[in-house]
Amino acid sequence: MHVFSVLDEAADCTQGCARPGDDGFAAAADSCPCGLWPGRLHALVAWLLDCSPCEVRSTRDGFGRSRLSAGALDLTVCRDEGGLLIACARGASVALSVSTVPSSLDAWAWLPFGAAERARAEAAPAAHRAALLTQWWTRKEAALRLTGRGGLAFAAEVDVLGAGPKGAVTVPETGILGAGGVAYVQDLPTDPDTAASVAASQPVSEAVVWRVRCPVPVGP
Repeated sequence: MHVFSVLDEAADCTQGCARPGDDGFAAAADSCPCGLWPGRLHALVAWLLDCSPCEVRSTRDGFGRSRLSAGALDLTVCRDEGGLLIACARGASVALSVSTVPSSLDAWAWLPFGAAERARAEAAPAAHRAALLTQWWTRKEAALRLTGRGGLAFAAEVDVLGAGPKGAVTVPETGILGAGGVAYVQDLPTDPDTAASVAASQPVSEAVVWRVRCPVPVGP
């Protein structure tokens, strides 16, 4: 599995940049054999994967959520304050979660966690507690996004401390909000003030993170 951490250097651009200006980025768009400009995100993915934007497809899963694919690769996108993350895996569905570590914890911050998780966090040094809970939260959110529509109200029922082999996390059935199942979750390396996790529908090799600079803004 590969994860691209994309820094949007031109995030303050107000022109919209209808077409990319970087030579390599423009070449990816111009190589589209049908002449259709499918959008900056599609072109960005094509640029990252070295393929034509025509090969990047938008579909919907069984829950009606928008999905991206490129050939045999399943892709997912998750934005953060400084750019975006794009994960891709061959033969497996993927989901991402990224969250900023808060400067302090209030009562609401503990709600997504079960009794065992709260006890483990309370036993940790106070200086590390916020980062620990944020990392656990991204594991839960990635697993829930992968297995259903979200079902984030059921996050406390998802145990991320007792993960099985290869990061297997069991997600309970959540009625109309999700089907439940097993997600294989990995933490991603990030800056100290951020936590991120990726979930896959089946065991995959270790996630390789690539940090790249986006030549144009990707848009809202």
